[in-house]
Amino acid sequence: MKRFAIALTALSLASGAASAATFGNERPGEPAQPTTAVETVDVRAGSVMTASELRRAGLDADAKLTVTNFPSSEWALAHPER
Repeated sequence: MKRFAIALTALSLASGAASAATFGNERPGEPAQPTTAVETVDVRAGSVMTASELRRAGLDADAKLTVTNFPSSEWALAHPER
């Protein structure tokens, strides 16, 4: 009886592993497309960085930074300074 229980356990573990290996026949994600900088914008450092990030970078909140603008919606197009 022990042998039967051991064999049954081994069989269920093996079939579970095989089932998990083929589960979810999903397509892989789309390959990443490189994006080019379409527009650069000068913004205040305080508008794009938190206070702790400003401290770590040694910047003042009023310092001007040049950042790349990647518009993603109509709102982003209408408000380039964030």
